[in-house]
Amino acid sequence: MTDREPEGKQPRRIALNPHYSVVKRKRQASPLEQTFLHLPRVGLRTERRLWSNGLRTWDDLETSRGYQLSLFGKSQWECWMETIEVSRRALAVGDTDFFAERLPAREHYRIAATFPKETVFLDIETTGLSLYYDKITLIGLSQGGRYVCHMPEAGNGSSVGGQTWRTVLGGSKCMVTFNGTMFDLKFLQSVYPDLVFPRAHVDLRFLARRVALTGGQKAIEAKLGLSRPENIGDINGSQAVVLWYEYQTGDREAGRRLVQYNHADVEGMKAILDEVIDRMAVQNSSDPLPRQTDFSTSPSSIRFQRASSTAYRSVHIRIPRISRTYRPAVQCDELLASIPDKSFRVVGIDLTGSERRATGWAYMEGTRAETRLIRSDSEILEEIRSVKPDLVSIDSPLSLPHGRLHVRDDDPSRARFGIMRECERILKRRGINVYPCLIPSMQGLTARGIRIAERVRSVGIPVIESYPGAAQDIMNIPRKRASLVQLKEGLRRFGVTGDLISKDVSHDEVDAVTSAVVGLFFWSGKYEALGNEQEDYLIVPDLRGNGGQATGRVQRRVVGISGAICAGKTTAGRQLERRGYVYARYSEVLEELIGKSQGRAKRSSLQQLGHRIHRESRQRWLNQQLFNRLTSAKADIVIDGLRWPEDHVFWAERFGPFFCHLHLHAATEVRRQRHINSHGTAAEFERVSDHEAESGVTSLMTLADYVLPNERTLMGLARRVSHSIADHFEELPRCR
Repeated sequence: MTDREPEGKQPRRIALNPHYSVVKRKRQASPLEQTFLHLPRVGLRTERRLWSNGLRTWDDLETSRGYQLSLFGKSQWECWMETIEVSRRALAVGDTDFFAERLPAREHYRIAATFPKETVFLDIETTGLSLYYDKITLIGLSQGGRYVCHMPEAGNGSSVGGQTWRTVLGGSKCMVTFNGTMFDLKFLQSVYPDLVFPRAHVDLRFLARRVALTGGQKAIEAKLGLSRPENIGDINGSQAVVLWYEYQTGDREAGRRLVQYNHADVEGMKAILDEVIDRMAVQNSSDPLPRQTDFSTSPSSIRFQRASSTAYRSVHIRIPRISRTYRPAVQCDELLASIPDKSFRVVGIDLTGSERRATGWAYMEGTRAETRLIRSDSEILEEIRSVKPDLVSIDSPLSLPHGRLHVRDDDPSRARFGIMRECERILKRRGINVYPCLIPSMQGLTARGIRIAERVRSVGIPVIESYPGAAQDIMNIPRKRASLVQLKEGLRRFGVTGDLISKDVSHDEVDAVTSAVVGLFFWSGKYEALGNEQEDYLIVPDLRGNGGQATGRVQRRVVGISGAICAGKTTAGRQLERRGYVYARYSEVLEELIGKSQGRAKRSSLQQLGHRIHRESRQRWLNQQLFNRLTSAKADIVIDGLRWPEDHVFWAERFGPFFCHLHLHAATEVRRQRHINSHGTAAEFERVSDHEAESGVTSLMTLADYVLPNERTLMGLARRVSHSIADHFEELPRCR
């Protein structure tokens, strides 16, 4: 009993720690009044020292002046008292920003517990996890017993009690989310940069970890025995995306279930926060938490008000009809319209890591897609040869991280260069889940993809690397794991026709179609190339149509000239140079490698070096060296001296339809005489013509866009070259 207590009246005591007890005050202290962390020079250790000595509230600290003076000194105690006086005024007027600015984020739950009726619980639904590509579909908030939601993409804002979601959020004193720090708030800030959030924020994902509740929200709800209504109990984040797309196609009931699912999320947060605060109090009795200790006499005034058990089973919010039919931002026929050849043919391959597992195959001509499952490498190559596509798009890594020698973990360069390429890092940063190309489970697929790509390119067919999952995210259609039906529906709305729509197909075949669609984006110029020149590029759709810059396509048109010795390649190239084209030839790179900085190397030396580079499978490297010389050029380009199918492939992969391949043809006698007229001999002509370096030239005739005879006048050659180029580029837009 103290001198202040009336005689005969016993004070009520509450045990807070086995080592001490404190007199229960008549006025119940709020959770904010039970922390000292906002005081100058007070951290967790100092606060616990105060608690352990029976000083639990601001009032306790204020009435313990003598103790404090001996422990901390007069100036420190007076500074605390000044701050407490300001804190009392802030608490009286509900200035939660004062406490949010001074308390660590981990203590913001005290603000929520002090102002439970003015705390808002927030959760959003999106089309996916990528802040870069995905959109918000639903914003849901609950404060007290009220729930309000907004569907930005539907052009509809639903409200409760006449308040909009912005009003509810702006009028709250504290905000509670689950993983909002990493997800919800970033999305909202990107879409609504002027949106003002309460400074006090409780992220339940991190707060729950303090009481060993880990995992996602639904996993924690399951651990706590919380249940949801049957009609939404099995819905997860991926299925919520499907509900949105079903709603976009006219299913209002799907929209209603999406709202109910979101409402259940925000109501579940209230139950989790209640439980977390309870457990924190039990877990550490020396920590005065606002439940089961000081506030056990009136917990109902502290607990967060939840909707009734049936409230979110039939949310009374009008679900509007979609005012417009959902369609992708870009349609298949729009892409084809920008391609001169409307019957553009592309093969899409959803490759597996082993021939034992079926690979998805798709062939698209125009908008029509045909699919099947195939297994062996030889079967894949045979199918490609039989349809003779303009492009092959493969869902598989087609290159190694720069510096790596092979796919296996015993590669001595593994420690230095790692297992991930730049394109994969970019996708990771954009929120697209992608596996590193050289983790153990991907090594077989990467090796197979590289092998097949090399064999396809060796016959002159361009190949690009695609990633259907990323493409589907960018195109805003569900991935196969969420809903194969909605994925097919999304491709149908994009404009794909054929057996994909009319028959049951496997998810591998649908992904193969998506790979083919990426090829269509690529050829039309609406693509983005992710990666670098050392590792090559991963192609993804670009719905804004600003892509291609990494490969240099948008800057110029490129004419490649092939032909046998003395067929007129240099003559045609120089003609185009006089018309403003930048002239380049492979021998420039070879001469530099030989070391001929002055003058020209002998043709035989150039042939030998060129053949050795090709034999060592470095033809793509040689093309890249020539390309690097041209990156600063803004004009159109003419390339003199294509000799191998890989040369044709390289420029086609870099420039798509902006690459025009001309093959010049002249009879052997005509070419021999030209060589003699240029101070050569017949024997020398036979020797250079028969060199192995010229063995690939004949195959280029079948790959060229135009085969031009050149046996007469130079004027005739110039006219034929001009007509061919004009015809090829006639329907293409002018380059920037």
